[in-house]
Amino acid sequence: MIPDVYRPCPKYPTYPPYHEGLYLEDYFYEWSKNKSFNRIYIPIFWTTLYCDNHPINIQHVLNRLDPNKKYFTVCQHDDAPRERLPKDTLVFSAGGNVINEQTVAIPLICSEIKNPNPAQQKQFFCSFIGSVTHPIREKMISCLKGKNDYVLSYQNWTPSVQSKQFEHFKTVTENSVFCLCPRGYGKSSFRLYEAMQLGAIPVYISNHHYLPWTDELDWNSFSVLVKENEIQNIDQILKSISQQEIISKQNKINELYKKYFNLNGICNQIMKRVNE
Repeated sequence: MIPDVYRPCPKYPTYPPYHEGLYLEDYFYEWSKNKSFNRIYIPIFWTTLYCDNHPINIQHVLNRLDPNKKYFTVCQHDDAPRERLPKDTLVFSAGGNVINEQTVAIPLICSEIKNPNPAQQKQFFCSFIGSVTHPIREKMISCLKGKNDYVLSYQNWTPSVQSKQFEHFKTVTENSVFCLCPRGYGKSSFRLYEAMQLGAIPVYISNHHYLPWTDELDWNSFSVLVKENEIQNIDQILKSISQQEIISKQNKINELYKKYFNLNGICNQIMKRVNE
């Protein structure tokens, strides 16, 4: 139905820098083979086509689809899909910049971090190591800079991050009770799910909380959700959380992570919702 040319191998720089293997869209395509769905899968590698600037007319192949049938597709790119899809198409989107009534939020993830140590004894109260890619991140840093119990390191977090820098991020996050996960260019952040892997409770800061699987999950039970107008209260919000609540959130992350937030878990969750 969709020719192979719409599923090219990525050539753009690896991001996040620790990622290995297939990205989410590519992984789902391979995972989906020989599986049955109640909707027709549109297997387009949106992220690779966009990031590598392929001179391929995506709309052309979409226009050939029967408009009376039901479809679904999987997108990781923040701005996908830019094209016009058949009317009854579920879009499982990790980025969240393109939203309509048929958008289903999914986690923004890649391959898992190697050798995480989530049970590490916590040395820091809260940390953030990353780039300042959105005004919300600037506000967050401005409000928390100089506080003794916060580790803040804002650097140019790009595909060229050196292994020494990444190990610093990994070590600090493993040693943190909370990890600040402000939105970036897209409404979500890889950091949300990296924090879970590394044993830190994610503190998701956004003007629009783009949360996956809310039909099943109560995000307040395993994370801290902060709106843009609450940024100045982050310290107060976090320090009001009891030790018992912290342990409960940590246990909930351990319970949920593999089922909902790694590549295989996401694929299963997508299939379940497509087949409802």
